[in-house]
Amino acid sequence: MHIIDGKSYDLIVCGCGVAGFAAAVQGARAGLKTAVIERHGMPGGILTVGGNNDIAQFFAHHRQVIRGIGWEYVTRLAEAGYAVIPDKMADGPHWIYGVHVNIPAAAHLMDVMLTEAGADLYYGQPVAAVDTEETDAGIHVTGVVIASKEGLRRLSAKVVIDCTGDGDAAVYAGARFECGGESEDGFLQPGTIRFYIDKPDLPEEVCAGADRIFAEYRNNGTMDPTDLRGLSLSYIMNARGNNIGHVSGFNAADSDSRTASEVAGRASVYRLMNALQDAGAPVPIEAIAPEVAVRESRRILCDGYMTEENYVSGYAYPDAVCTSFYPIDLHRHGDNGIRQTFLTDGQIPTVPLSALIVKGIDNMLVAGRCASGDRLANSAYRVKASCMAMGQAAAACAAVAVRDRVSIRQADLARIRALLREHDAIVTADDVTD
Repeated sequence: MHIIDGKSYDLIVCGCGVAGFAAAVQGARAGLKTAVIERHGMPGGILTVGGNNDIAQFFAHHRQVIRGIGWEYVTRLAEAGYAVIPDKMADGPHWIYGVHVNIPAAAHLMDVMLTEAGADLYYGQPVAAVDTEETDAGIHVTGVVIASKEGLRRLSAKVVIDCTGDGDAAVYAGARFECGGESEDGFLQPGTIRFYIDKPDLPEEVCAGADRIFAEYRNNGTMDPTDLRGLSLSYIMNARGNNIGHVSGFNAADSDSRTASEVAGRASVYRLMNALQDAGAPVPIEAIAPEVAVRESRRILCDGYMTEENYVSGYAYPDAVCTSFYPIDLHRHGDNGIRQTFLTDGQIPTVPLSALIVKGIDNMLVAGRCASGDRLANSAYRVKASCMAMGQAAAACAAVAVRDRVSIRQADLARIRALLREHDAIVTADDVTD
């Protein structure tokens, strides 16, 4: 099979969701010749393509616990009028601390910041394969093959960071992983498909009538209980179709299963549309996200491993490179609710560098949802602000390794932390101030 030889890079970032975006910006700003590869034509991943346009959680315990490139990004959006940053002193449920962003502006600003930093963009060109060779140190990645309009193209790199969410590039390189495991019911967490609605001022009796139809259709099987999870029309309207239903029983790390989940997700929204129509509720649903937003798939096994116990206790890992914050938030299969554990006593979890360095591969890191940890810890650190912090931290490690001409495992932790702080990141809980 003919493969076109492309450019050579210091750093290739696979996936341009929020983790990949932060990784590519950090790598390029640190002076690395950087490429970012994204299977969609738009950056942002779950935030933009998936339509879940809240970034949680920069604030906790009335303090800012995550900053860096992710914080710069939302601040620039807010200054342009396209993000709403919550009051860190507010009291309320955890979800009020999400930064709500405008999706077109959010994707555009990622383009701008990546271009400003000098990263090369490869949109609409998914990773098709990863080239490797065996060395005394283990597997060494020599390049990434992407599917371009001109055919398969090989890009070479000194370091690769997998920010695909599902850990695709790492698996192609031979990494081991966990998927599910410790599951109470044998299923992965359900995904959610976003639909887009206007917010008309509906009379109370119209909303009440729609809720009666929803209940009737759940009871007679016309709708699935997971379509709306018992939510009212008023709630759905206030959320504007964001994060409503559950698409259960699928595995995003399996292409056939993922295809089936997309079909099921659209069918779920269609059932809602018919119910609204039957209820006489004038709520047009005219757009839908192009894919189901995934909560859980592969967790790549790395040198280190984050646990629920350490996460909830706010354990300070000796090689911590960033902070994280969100409750344990495990969405159960079907309509079985959510398992949550809240961090209410001042805990600030940290992420160790070792949980980002892929076991058995000498020049690959991961960041974001596919970072190394158990299932319950993953249900917390998978959220967007934490993923941004992990992406920035992984790229800082890559930058120090390339600059010092050492492997990523030999990169000096003090220098990595200094580089992160130079770019305004919070590295350990000790960096958090009032």
